Amino acid sequence: MVKRTWVYGPKPVRLDPVANDALLIRVREFIVSSGGLNQVVNRIAVRQGRLYLYHLVEAFIPKGVEVHFIKPLIKGKYNEFPLARITLYDKKGDNCTADWQRYTGQWITLHEGSLEKCLQFIQDDKTWFSP
Repeated sequence: MVKRTWVYGPKPVRLDPVANDALLIRVREFIVSSGGLNQVVNRIAVRQGRLYLYHLVEAFIPKGVEVHFIKPLIKGKYNEFPLARITLYDKKGDNCTADWQRYTGQWITLHEGSLEKCLQFIQDDKTWFSP
């Protein structure tokens, strides 16, 4: 007989356009005021209750080799990759998780707390969130 357990997996909250814009302003203010994230984060996107932080990585192309990328390069030499994801479980930002993406595309939760604490964790933790 196999023991089975139920695991509670809450769903992210859906944001209306006003709350979405307020969240983006709040996150941009934190990133601009922080020293580390301001240099690393290139773009912020909000989709389906999740906040994605993207960074640019310079593509290494050896001379004489013709490479075709699936996505076009940004400014002719950069690829864009997700640095971190913050999942929101309420509209105020009191209950969030900071997630990191593996090479397989699977997201792993590393920290739980408020929005500011998750952003601070992403900024301070150089083991998981280093570009």
